[in-house]
Amino acid sequence: MPTQIKTNFLFFTFTLLMCLNSLFLMKTAAQDNIEPVVAPTDSNYTFESIEVPGVDFLAVTASSDFEDYAGYTKSADGEKMVAFTLIDGVFTTYAFPNAENTYFYALGNDGCAAGHYQDNEGVYHGVILEKGVLTQHDFPGAVETEIYGISDETGALTGNFTDAQGVRRGFTGDTVIEAPGASETFADFVAAGRLVGSYVDVKGLYHGYIHTNGQFTSIDLEDAENLEYYFFHAINTAGIFVARSKRIGDVPRTYIGSARGSSELQVPGSVSTEGWNINEDGSVVGTYVSSDGRRHGFIARPATQVVSDHFGNVFNVTLTKGLNMLSLPLAPPKPMTAKSLAGITGATVVIALDAANQRFMGWTPGAPNDGFTIEGGQGYIVNVPQTRNFAFVGAPWTDQTEAAAAPAITKKMSHAVWAFVVSGNLDSIQSANGYTVKVQNLRTNTVMTARVHSNYFAAATADLSYRSVVEAGDKIEITVTDTNGNIVSEKFNFTVNATHLENAVMTVKLDGIGSPKRSQLLQNYPNPFNPETWIPYHLAEAGVVSLSIYDASGKLVRTFSLGHKPVGFYQSRGNAVYWDGRNTLGEAVASGVYFYQLTTPTFQQIRRLVILK
Repeated sequence: MPTQIKTNFLFFTFTLLMCLNSLFLMKTAAQDNIEPVVAPTDSNYTFESIEVPGVDFLAVTASSDFEDYAGYTKSADGEKMVAFTLIDGVFTTYAFPNAENTYFYALGNDGCAAGHYQDNEGVYHGVILEKGVLTQHDFPGAVETEIYGISDETGALTGNFTDAQGVRRGFTGDTVIEAPGASETFADFVAAGRLVGSYVDVKGLYHGYIHTNGQFTSIDLEDAENLEYYFFHAINTAGIFVARSKRIGDVPRTYIGSARGSSELQVPGSVSTEGWNINEDGSVVGTYVSSDGRRHGFIARPATQVVSDHFGNVFNVTLTKGLNMLSLPLAPPKPMTAKSLAGITGATVVIALDAANQRFMGWTPGAPNDGFTIEGGQGYIVNVPQTRNFAFVGAPWTDQTEAAAAPAITKKMSHAVWAFVVSGNLDSIQSANGYTVKVQNLRTNTVMTARVHSNYFAAATADLSYRSVVEAGDKIEITVTDTNGNIVSEKFNFTVNATHLENAVMTVKLDGIGSPKRSQLLQNYPNPFNPETWIPYHLAEAGVVSLSIYDASGKLVRTFSLGHKPVGFYQSRGNAVYWDGRNTLGEAVASGVYFYQLTTPTFQQIRRLVILK
């Protein structure tokens, strides 16, 4: 491992050395005519993390061939498990009504998901997600039903059911599956006519099986008597399967292979790895646990040994609670973004320096996009709510500029909040792309700005000397301008609290963009003036508008007929009323006090201004 390495991760890879045939023995439980399937000759993989920023418990248990995912996670209050789908990058959770827990274990290429829920008596019932709606689906006559598979070929559901006598059997579609001599049979998935599952014999030992044309091929671990469980979960049309087991006193482990042999699959740097599904391209999907106890999703892709060796380095990282600065120790096989960095680190914010514009950029889990690219040789600020221990996996940096910055995981023990983000969404407006949000701390007069993308913004600031940039009780003032620089919002005011400081982010909603709460005439600027000034106003109702100027005696000096104006903020120099200090005849008026009046069909207001020569 080079002494200087640099990181990049959402996607992380490694070399997986397999030991074929030594872990498994195969025996035939009944004479069958299954043609032997050649064991995989390429036992090398690259690994990518499947993350949802802000979600520390993501049990990925199913995938489609289009890299959509399903599984289960913790509810917002942490009291129960809820199912989820992650389709086209959109994370959605589902809870069956009145269920204690809801789980998905299958996902079809058509987006339908299936699994089971646990009622308040602890009984499991099958559940299907179709077109966003959950419906119960129990095997006929079953007391309990658990669904683990959906066939993309036939739509048939596969899983287990328990009858009134307490006997557990497998099923696929309406067919009951029971292994010879089994006390319990589990069925998981069907592909190309092959069904995979597991059974427990009369001695209580677990066996895996492949079932074809009514015949069972049993595949056993050497030390079956030491297994707490052993489940075959999925198989693809090439006959490559994924299985999961746990020995007594050990962590869960994952195996991939064929009827001729299998090898262990482990995410590097993980405490445990549980593979749940294998796709047609041979990629394996599942869940791993990092050393800080967080649960992550992963996808392992078959690769050549050269590729897996190249991306086979592991760098263990510890981030302390609060703000940390890091540069990435290893290069990933695919580009990394702020979103993926937040996912693997568990960060509440990611901040980068935009060197070209000499300003900081922020990203939060509430963003509708993946954020800025994470590059080699750069430093990034992340805030984590708890101490994090995890591993980056990838290749040593080859570019000297990138390598020079790594490894640099810097723990900042200062209690000061030396970096901060104000982020949020612009509501009540269809599109605000390109608008600018100005954020000002009224105590420090520090100003942050951010461009709006998909109605989201994140304005960031930091002090690289690690001095405080914000304190509890600070008043934050926010205004919004459009692409022409015109102000399009009221002034929004917020107060920083302890939660904002802990997360290094204040999340806000800005409503009424482009629509004032009330019509009003504002003070001209500059005032006093010579020779020109701008007179701003807000319109809460559209209508014909005029502005008249009077001298101190009440004599009309000049009138501006502005015509029909839509609702809006007429506040910037580009759209406020401009007066050059001249009367209707074009003559410069004398110094003194003048009055200006805004008139609409439903509103009228007068203010005073001063010309000082």
